Amino acid sequence: MLKPTRLFSFLIVFLIFWGNPVSAQNDWQIIDESLNQKLNSDPNIALEQAQQILDTNQYTFETNHEAWFSLNEIIAHAQVNLGYFDSALVIATQLYEQHNAQTYPIYRVRALLLLAMLSERRSEVKNVQAKSLEGLKLLKNVKTPHPILKADLYALLGTSYRSQADYGNALKYAKLAAELSKSNLPKLARAHNQIGVIYDYSGNFELSLKHHELSLNIRRQNNNQQGISDSLYNIGEIYRDMQQFKQALQHFKQALKVDQSLGNPYHIANSHGKLGQVYLAMGKIQLAKEHIKQGIEITKSMKAPGDTGWQLSNMAQVYIAQGRFDEAQTIAMEALELALQADAKRTEQTIRMTLLDISIKQGNLKLAREHIELLLSMPNTGLQYQQKLYQVSAKLYEEEGNAVDAYQSLKQFVDVQKKRNVDLQKQQTARLRQNVEVIRQEQELNLLLKEKDLQQAQLNNLKLQRGIVMLIMLLLAGAVLMIYCKQVTKQKMTDLTASMLATNLEEKNQLLADVSHELRTPLAALKLSVELLEHNIEPDVNKAYARVHGKISQLDNLIGDIYRSAQFDNNVMQLNKERCNLGALIQDIVSDFEPQFQEKPQSLTVSKLPSNLMCTVDPERFKQIIINLLNNSLAYTYENGETHISIDVIDHGSTKKVQLIVADSEPGLNDIELSKIFERLYRVESSRNRDLGGSGLGLAICRQIVLAHGGEIVAEQSALGGVAFKVQLTINNV
Repeated sequence: MLKPTRLFSFLIVFLIFWGNPVSAQNDWQIIDESLNQKLNSDPNIALEQAQQILDTNQYTFETNHEAWFSLNEIIAHAQVNLGYFDSALVIATQLYEQHNAQTYPIYRVRALLLLAMLSERRSEVKNVQAKSLEGLKLLKNVKTPHPILKADLYALLGTSYRSQADYGNALKYAKLAAELSKSNLPKLARAHNQIGVIYDYSGNFELSLKHHELSLNIRRQNNNQQGISDSLYNIGEIYRDMQQFKQALQHFKQALKVDQSLGNPYHIANSHGKLGQVYLAMGKIQLAKEHIKQGIEITKSMKAPGDTGWQLSNMAQVYIAQGRFDEAQTIAMEALELALQADAKRTEQTIRMTLLDISIKQGNLKLAREHIELLLSMPNTGLQYQQKLYQVSAKLYEEEGNAVDAYQSLKQFVDVQKKRNVDLQKQQTARLRQNVEVIRQEQELNLLLKEKDLQQAQLNNLKLQRGIVMLIMLLLAGAVLMIYCKQVTKQKMTDLTASMLATNLEEKNQLLADVSHELRTPLAALKLSVELLEHNIEPDVNKAYARVHGKISQLDNLIGDIYRSAQFDNNVMQLNKERCNLGALIQDIVSDFEPQFQEKPQSLTVSKLPSNLMCTVDPERFKQIIINLLNNSLAYTYENGETHISIDVIDHGSTKKVQLIVADSEPGLNDIELSKIFERLYRVESSRNRDLGGSGLGLAICRQIVLAHGGEIVAEQSALGGVAFKVQLTINNV
């Protein structure tokens, strides 16, 4: 899966592409530049992002040819950097075959560049030169100049000539690449690095170091990690050639660390090989052997014969240092065969010098002389190698007692030394010229960097201005939206308030009508009794007075219930809570009601009450709940019926609740009637009517008291045939 940093960068690219298809077409150059930058800093991310974008089919050969080609090109370049040469070769070959020179000359040149790069990584020198020259020939026939593309081809040509030890042509093409790369700092850094390597191989360490430092500075400013590694690697080579092994070791170690973070096997193998050479020169043979062995394993897996030959030649030097000359001879011959296969002349010279050392160590003077003659006959054997070869030849002739040939070899040694002195003088003159040129290039580079910084500052300023404009627009849009939402909310609140007022007014009117109706019945009966008494019509005066007192009591209860209900509605119900025993409260009330239940008759039973169920409640209000429920049961249950009371503690997860149940026998209620039973002044006309007494507010008051305690009350069908009222109060909250 993708790492958090990779996933984030891909999402940005994805949103740019898919947020607006038209915008994605216009912004392709920005995305292309971003992906190309990642090729140098993290080729794995570049490979993943380019492949994911290509898989979306947002860009195809037909819809956007340039974007489609660039994505394939980036994928191939990333695969080359990561050592996936076979996969890259498939893509490069397909791109080459799909674009003929007449219709798509530039795309064909770019495909040739990929093929040449792959050949260079596999040490196929002739293929590098053939593909590069083919690309340069095509560019001559194109009207529009493509300096960077031409610079890339020149750079590859220079590298191929350098591997053949043809430093004249190598320097020529490297300088051409540098001249064409002035407008592209990463390419310019690459050219300086290549020129520095050629000067190093030519023995001009001062100029070599100068160019490498220029290259390193540019790459650091552009955060080109792979370029930084290359520069560190090449500077390490200079220090190695100058016998400053500690400095060389530091640079090679740092280069290897960067290479391993980027995962490019080609560079990792080279860094291991150079570390092996330095450790061998320092006498640390085991460390040298370990690094060279790792380099051999990597180059063999890459199928790069030239690089493998160079690594094997390093291992042969390790065996020579250990005195294992036969093993050194075997591995050196294997290395020579690979170098010849890859046409790597410089590597071939290095291996033949190693074979010369082995033959001398083994005392095989005839074979040593053959190696010397062969090396001297090679066209690109440098003066330094020639001088060493004539010196060794003179020593061999001297050991054989052949004074004439020994003298001749010494004479040739002196001639070469004179040539070297002349060359050194020429190099010093050239060095002075180069120093002046380097100073000029530094000035030009500084101007380019300043110009780039100015352009970047202008770009940042433009982005900032656009950002400010966008921010202002967003703020304005937000303000408009906020005002709109506020108005909508205000209107909704106005409508809701009006609706609530209308509902409250309607409810109040209905309540007044219901209360008037409830008061009218006992008042009418009371008025009739008083009139009968007033006109002496009532036959039984005592019974009439009893009826008057009963109706007055009924009116008093009704008014009291209305008052208690109004307290809850107006949120002024006061609870005087205290710690009390609920079981004892229930027992007191049951004792008061037992005579009334016996008189009806109706049985009243109580389950075994908990001995010490302590809760914090308002005892008078809690009693009112039980009283109202018992009155309700007493009034509406048929004669010879039964009423049952129970109280228990039940668990509700992390909380405990007290549950009071008052259940009675027939008559029962249906579900619709049960859902309305707690409404004020509601009566079930068929069974629990007004003639049975009561205000019609008792159950509503029970519900209000329970809610004031933070509990709940429900009415269900009772197992006894009537109604079961369940009251639950949370112990922790009561």
